[in-house]
Amino acid sequence: MTHSICILGRQPELGLAELESLYGATTVSHVSNQVAELSLPAQEIQFARLGGSTRLASVLAVVPATDWKLIEKQLTKLIRSTGFVLPTSGKFHLGLSAYGFQVSPPKLTALGLTLKKVLKSRHDGSVRLVPSSGAELSTAQVYHNHLADEHGAELLLIAAGNKTIIARTVAVQDIDSYTLRDRGRPKRDARVGMLPPKLAQIIINLAAGQIKSSHEPGTTNHEKTILDPFCGTGVVLQEALLMGYDVYGTDLEPRMVEYSRANLDWLATTNYTLPTTPYHLEAGDATTHHWQPTPDLVAGETYLGRPFTEVPAREVLEQTVSDVNAILTKFLHNLHAQLAPGARLCLAVPAWQTTPYQFRHLPLIDQISEMGYNRVEFERVPSSHLLYYREDQIVARELLVLTVK
Repeated sequence: MTHSICILGRQPELGLAELESLYGATTVSHVSNQVAELSLPAQEIQFARLGGSTRLASVLAVVPATDWKLIEKQLTKLIRSTGFVLPTSGKFHLGLSAYGFQVSPPKLTALGLTLKKVLKSRHDGSVRLVPSSGAELSTAQVYHNHLADEHGAELLLIAAGNKTIIARTVAVQDIDSYTLRDRGRPKRDARVGMLPPKLAQIIINLAAGQIKSSHEPGTTNHEKTILDPFCGTGVVLQEALLMGYDVYGTDLEPRMVEYSRANLDWLATTNYTLPTTPYHLEAGDATTHHWQPTPDLVAGETYLGRPFTEVPAREVLEQTVSDVNAILTKFLHNLHAQLAPGARLCLAVPAWQTTPYQFRHLPLIDQISEMGYNRVEFERVPSSHLLYYREDQIVARELLVLTVK
């Protein structure tokens, strides 16, 4: 039974794999390109830690049809009922988003205006319909119009086969917080790449595996240490700290270690609640370093090789692939000897987009079993689809989710 909905981000496969990793394949299913349904109630989902889902919604009703008139009738009935909670006074904002329907924006607006009249009959304050030029509101519209708090509502209409799911958004990604954690940090370095905090969250969640629901007493996070062996400016460490993990970062360059330290010190001065355990940072070559104490999980972006703004000549690309493959193979052998069987990793490694949507992968991926690792296979997403990139980007990030044999 569907209890909640997640609207997936720009690369839905990553968000779907993240949900499956945290909550299990039997809990998560894929409704459409941007929509995942979960059998968990929304309050049991740790939405703030999700990097691949832009909104979380609670299911209000399931209509056994996709006929628009029946949907209008059911929606009107829903918002007339006392079960549709409204504030006692003040301005109220209403938004509509339709997924999987061939519905024009004017038709969606007409439905919104009908619902607005019904809401005004129940509400002492004013009611405003948030306009949209498409069938779906953007994350920014939901966030800035407060459609996920008590003074607003985004209603989601989702075509799911021969039924329609009606849901109300209860949480939306905090755009301002992501911007602060990305651009507000005192130390950034474009030369080593700038890992987006959302991607860092996904990497950590793929490494974490299945977790307790948020309603269950206790947490395992504070008892676990996450290692980032290529910590750079500390984005993965930052996001892991915010999830409640202890963190351990190393980097070949002492300068990067100091950048991480400065950024984590800065994070402690913000309004975020951090674990009391101090973070552990040290310089070290990931191909030879001995990590002590032994971490529980490994998550991070590895060495990506040379940056390219256009597809390089074949011989240049092959040399780059060879160099990166040699370094990461040595790193994985070194790491394997130090981890306990069953330990889980998620590593972002490079893949090169040679023609649109065609990628050159690292040779080591085909040898991962011989190196002592199992590649985690997801039921909802092929592991080969876990690629983070933009259309014009040459060097993509391929997410390898592994366990130690």
